[in-house]
Amino acid sequence: MESRLVSIGMPVYNGGEDLRRALDSILAQTHTNFELIISDNASTDELTKTLTEEYARRDSRIRLTRQPHNQGILANFLWVVDQARGDYFMWAAHDDTWSPNYVTSLAKSLDDASDAVLATPRTMIDVATRTGGSFEKVIPPAPNGDRWQTLDLFLTISGVWIYGLFRTDWIKKTSPEFGKYSVLGDHIWLYGMLLQERVVGTEEAIYYRTQTQGKYVLSTRKKVETLLGVLYHIPRLTWTRLPASERWQGFRRAFSFIYRRQIRQRNFLGTSLRIAKLTTLLTWFGIDAGIRRILSPFRHAVAGRAH
Repeated sequence: MESRLVSIGMPVYNGGEDLRRALDSILAQTHTNFELIISDNASTDELTKTLTEEYARRDSRIRLTRQPHNQGILANFLWVVDQARGDYFMWAAHDDTWSPNYVTSLAKSLDDASDAVLATPRTMIDVATRTGGSFEKVIPPAPNGDRWQTLDLFLTISGVWIYGLFRTDWIKKTSPEFGKYSVLGDHIWLYGMLLQERVVGTEEAIYYRTQTQGKYVLSTRKKVETLLGVLYHIPRLTWTRLPASERWQGFRRAFSFIYRRQIRQRNFLGTSLRIAKLTTLLTWFGIDAGIRRILSPFRHAVAGRAH
């Protein structure tokens, strides 16, 4: 419904010229009843300051805040959620664009499915390769099927559904959990949501995303940290959020996801040396946790006597 206020949160840091395309794309939306919340995370480039102030003067629907210091990516993402006043909320990356009917189509999907908390679009990703070429990758919206169909699709794609349209009251209540995950927070948070909540999708809304192949190269240490975080959180969420009768289905999908996205795809176990390092590290974590558990009663006893 056009009468619904939609909050669009745009966290930005040194957006550059890409920011202009994103702002023009949002202002061209056929759903005109929106507020655009821009949080400039203490950008150091003059262009971001100039563009955001120019557009804020031009359109009263834009609420611009320049943070006094860089509060980090995640904190900036959560800040725009806290400022939202609309019925629905979406994040908008400063270097992406959207079809003019994007908000209208996704809002209609949520209007038609009162039990859904997220409406997802079709995503067109323009991937720039390291050799200077490019190719297009298409990610479909949620299939409007049962939970397992939606989860199976999600586990084969990246976390782009986070740029869909949420119910604001739901995301305000649950987004603090996002901040608990130091690595792959969008994947883990969405995974936990899909275990319990209904998600819908529409082919009519199109999200145009840009991506550079190999732009972010993780060190071996970061890969290990990421793997350990996923190994802990994904099974934990599967165990705690599914009824006992469905946990086997959940675990089968969870470990398939961990293998495909964190081990095979990242070439994490590409050499015997890496396998040895991973095995040693996991063994150490296991031994360390075991020792701590064994010593814990003794520490409490000593502490009790000291008091």
